[in-house]
Amino acid sequence: MKFKLLFVLLIIITRLNGQVMWQIKKDTVVKWYYYDGDEFDQSYPDTLKWYPAYSYSKMNYDFGFLMQSKRIVLENGLCKFMAYRDTGLFNVPEWQVPTFEKDYKKKMLPGDKIQYLFTLGTIWSRQEYNKGYFEIRFKTTDSYGMWPGFWMYGTNQKDEIDFFELKGEKKRSIHIDVHCPEGCDNNYRGGGLFSKRFGGWIKTTEDLNISYNVLSGEWQDGYVKWYLNGKGIGYFTGDFASQKMSLIAGMGLAIDGKAFAPGVNKTTVFPNSLDVDYIRVWYKNETSKENILGIKHKQFYYYNSEIGNSKPRKKKRQIKKVFKQDLLTVSLLPSIEKKFILTSLGENIKYQLVITELSGKELLKENINTTFKEINLAGLTTEVKVKVKLYLSYHTIEEVITIK
Repeated sequence: MKFKLLFVLLIIITRLNGQVMWQIKKDTVVKWYYYDGDEFDQSYPDTLKWYPAYSYSKMNYDFGFLMQSKRIVLENGLCKFMAYRDTGLFNVPEWQVPTFEKDYKKKMLPGDKIQYLFTLGTIWSRQEYNKGYFEIRFKTTDSYGMWPGFWMYGTNQKDEIDFFELKGEKKRSIHIDVHCPEGCDNNYRGGGLFSKRFGGWIKTTEDLNISYNVLSGEWQDGYVKWYLNGKGIGYFTGDFASQKMSLIAGMGLAIDGKAFAPGVNKTTVFPNSLDVDYIRVWYKNETSKENILGIKHKQFYYYNSEIGNSKPRKKKRQIKKVFKQDLLTVSLLPSIEKKFILTSLGENIKYQLVITELSGKELLKENINTTFKEINLAGLTTEVKVKVKLYLSYHTIEEVITIK
């Protein structure tokens, strides 16, 4: 392998034990620090971190489904957001009774009960997050009419960033969008000559229900960017009133005559699920984790099966221009027993990894051309600092990390 080194970017940390990510572009390298998320490596949902439903309601009654914590199933390092056809009666919580009496009075039954048709699993973060980089690794259902999503919501200003909305019958499509009270998604120019409504379906090269793909959303001042397996798929220019937003993921379903129709029908297979390997939140600046709710993850994993590499089928000229400098997004996260997970996302994964002692003694040297790579430094018997080097066609990146 031949490497052309144009310049060297030297980055050194000694406190984070390798919780770092680089967005590697032709003209620069942007560094991110892991802040929060969920590896779903427990046997039950982290209810200190997540509400097991929408925070403003336990029921999306307009679509006939109830969100229940029992429909969030954790097993083998995966979180399965389940959907069941499950007709029954639900006691409306006391604090919601006035709203239901106003909107659904004719449908309420004695004892403040409401009938529902389906039960689903969804999580809503108790914590609101600042602008950052939001990442999910997932495999979706292919059941007709199902409508899983991953998005952010500003509870005060009702701003919304839809990182993805999927439909079971659209196996090779991702819907992205933004919403805000003042209509930021209308009359959108986005660098073009004519205005239009922002948002829409993006066709992909592979079925999203077969393997695990990584969808990432970058929310910063003035823009939102969308990535599928490190490849740019969408770009919105604009700001929101919200400075922080909650993070939501889970199952939903459509019904005929409402948003994202067609809805579920007799052919829809139940139960079905949105399977999630991990959700991760990255910030551009090192931020204290003292106030993080729930588990503060220090060890990281990936579900070693069915690794997807889907990408947008076609890119519009504007999208090509926005992302033309992008090369790779590479993260380095500690696992167990002096092991690290190296994740590489992008169009052409091809670089060299070298790890040395600070004295210069070489410990490991490998050519990287896969999405996930386990780096094993178990031969180091004591806590020690090592230098990690990534040699790419445009950059050399160096990082000093502590092996514990």
